Amino acid sequence: MAIRYWYLFIRSFLLLPDLLPKCLELSLYGDPDVFKALGEVITKRTCPMNTLKLKCLSREGDAILVFMGALQSSPHQTPKLIDIGQPMYLSSDAIIAISTLLQNQECKIEGLVLRQTRIYDESLAQISLSLQKNVTLREFIVDTKSLTNTGWDIMSSLVCNTSSINSTYSSNHTLYKFGPN
Repeated sequence: MAIRYWYLFIRSFLLLPDLLPKCLELSLYGDPDVFKALGEVITKRTCPMNTLKLKCLSREGDAILVFMGALQSSPHQTPKLIDIGQPMYLSSDAIIAISTLLQNQECKIEGLVLRQTRIYDESLAQISLSLQKNVTLREFIVDTKSLTNTGWDIMSSLVCNTSSINSTYSSNHTLYKFGPN
């Protein structure tokens, strides 16, 4: 029942999306309909949000997948900082949705925080490919407990690939903070 109220509350902002605060912190159960509605409201705003902190009270990654999918319809309206927390598993589809959003040249995300989301080397490799085309992300905070040396090597070569002058030139030098909190 509480999930339905959250859904209706968030959907009510579709009429006047700019009434949604510029900085928002929500703890929601992982109902995909609620997250989709939130994504729709954010993309209808005339001025982008500054900060969105989501604490998903479910271990399902599908809600994040749906949310990122909704943001893909208007990547220029993405919040500057997206902070996703709580222990959860991000499915490979959710990682692809995050990557697709990040590689869109209209995406305005400057900070992405994935707390307690169990990112593994393969997921980090997928995200790092999208960051090669991203020029807005400055800060990428990720739970590094699941990473091996392979994951660290992937990110370090992205940020500053010193294998050649051209590789160094084409490295993503906009990312200035990566790692755990």
